Amino acid sequence: MSEWLKIKLGEIVRNGQGVLQTGPFGSQLHASDYVDHGIPCIMPANIKGTRIDLSKISFIQESDANRLSKHITKVGDIIFSRRGDVTLKALIRNNEEGYFCGTGCILVRPGKNVDSEFLAYYLSTDDSKNWILSKAVGATMPNINTKILADFPIRLPTKKEQSQIAKILSDLDSKIELNNKINAELEAMAKLIYDYWFVQFEFPNEVGKPYKSSGGKMVWNEELKREVPEGWELGNFGTYCKSSGGYAFKSSWWSDNGLKVVKIKDIQEDYTINISDLSSASISGEKIDNKFIAKPGNILIAMTGATVGKFGIVPITDGPLYVNQRVGFFNLGTEPIDKLPFLVNSLNQKYFREAIFTLASGAAQPNISNEQINNIQLLIPRKTLLENYNKTLKANYNKILLNQFQNQKLSELRDWLLPMLMNGQVKVEKLSDKEELINMAAEEREKYR
Repeated sequence: MSEWLKIKLGEIVRNGQGVLQTGPFGSQLHASDYVDHGIPCIMPANIKGTRIDLSKISFIQESDANRLSKHITKVGDIIFSRRGDVTLKALIRNNEEGYFCGTGCILVRPGKNVDSEFLAYYLSTDDSKNWILSKAVGATMPNINTKILADFPIRLPTKKEQSQIAKILSDLDSKIELNNKINAELEAMAKLIYDYWFVQFEFPNEVGKPYKSSGGKMVWNEELKREVPEGWELGNFGTYCKSSGGYAFKSSWWSDNGLKVVKIKDIQEDYTINISDLSSASISGEKIDNKFIAKPGNILIAMTGATVGKFGIVPITDGPLYVNQRVGFFNLGTEPIDKLPFLVNSLNQKYFREAIFTLASGAAQPNISNEQINNIQLLIPRKTLLENYNKTLKANYNKILLNQFQNQKLSELRDWLLPMLMNGQVKVEKLSDKEELINMAAEEREKYR
């Protein structure tokens, strides 16, 4: 550790002929300047982890980007949020070169004397985040500026060591990113087949041709006011799988240790359950029925609050997950994956969320009951077709859950290694091949096959 250089971020930038500057002010780039297509403009909301999230990014015209060209990003830049969550930062990679550092951000171009990826990871440690938070100004909303970042203290190993450390951590992140891409493709495939079979009614007929366009018999459904395939029945979600409520944990039971409990806050918009910050309940000798334990592949849905109707698939975990009250629980039986594909893609239909919002509206706090969820209409196909769809897509969702579990293990490994590598407690040469680190998580995953 004594060999590591003590230096401030401002010195690194200055010595390496880099850049440390705020994004353009509002007087330089107005709200009316944003367009539907053009140069992506990075705002604090677009920073997720150490990556740029393009899902809700804004755009500016090329002429405005040229006018404010000093804010155009280059590979290796680090973009900081300068207000709100001031610990947010993202490393600009090849795909994001030429994007625009927007209002509300600070651009750090470290220069030639430091590995940018190493620096981005260094800035992600808890110690680094706490330092930045301690220096932030503003009573109602934390703010940072270039002066604060210039004073940020760093301990630097040799540039060779920096690159080696960054490679270890980025290998883990790259595997996580790859798993996420695979999952997105698997989910898109399941949605596409669902739409083709159950919305357009072009499921395979007896000879494998699209049912409706090949002259399959359609019958008028008076309640739906449209034609549906013969033999299909109008039921509801409760017909397929009933939603039930979670357990009413007592407020006095919440503690630092105990049973892991999923609350509404843990259900994410991307149909996942965030298990990194679950609440714990110490039940003091009380016994809770196993029917409140959610198995991997079951679905949980928010029944109260602004996020009412939001749902997530229960992931594979090392221990049992209990379901809290006001969380709807679709228990798909002993082998949830066998019935998951049809349910999750039915819940993902626009009309379901619209029905939820309609039923939950009118009160100060949006609220919906399990009975109301179960009574939302659902067109039920013939049993053989339903079973065929679930069987066809079962492998997709098995893979999705296994990839999520591997990502959980990879994230835990990365988060354990990060501070140890950055303070010199773990030496790069003591670590085995990077692939072996990834395989450690893969071996854990295999236990659940």
